[in-house]
Amino acid sequence: MINQTSLDLFEILCKNNYDRVYRAVYLYTKNQQITEDAVQQAFVIAFRKLDQLKDKDKFHSWVITIALNEAKKVLINRSKHKVIPLTEIEFSLAADDSQFYLKDEVQTTLKQLKANESEILYLKYYADLSLEQIAKFLDISLSNAKVRLHRAKVSFRILLSKDNEDFGGGSNGNI
Repeated sequence: MINQTSLDLFEILCKNNYDRVYRAVYLYTKNQQITEDAVQQAFVIAFRKLDQLKDKDKFHSWVITIALNEAKKVLINRSKHKVIPLTEIEFSLAADDSQFYLKDEVQTTLKQLKANESEILYLKYYADLSLEQIAKFLDISLSNAKVRLHRAKVSFRILLSKDNEDFGGGSNGNI
């Protein structure tokens, strides 16, 4: 049974996380309508299953995973193709609530990566998902997720350092 305290807690969680969840899904779909539908559905699902979440501090990652899964379902049903590769997505993050702007060189480097490499970096570092969550989302094994992340980070570093050498700069990327 839902009591007023649970409703108040859920309302606070929604208000504190809505913008970040929306941005994560929008970066994935690049479609406002799909994003709105997926985020709304994610919060409905999260509300129904809130009692299943053992660590309330993980609400953000949990609801992003739900929202991304909802968006993925819509995209697959709409296009009958794979999800839009992240290399086609423009990164435009707001500066509010401790977010950061991705520099042009990082954007360019991400776009140069293979789709599965930029996707896993996005899920890990922007959506802030754990490797277990990434593996589940991508429907791959945990060890495969670790290998993909490692390879993506290596490719990212190589491309970033190559771009910086081409322009006479140095690299201090932390990915």
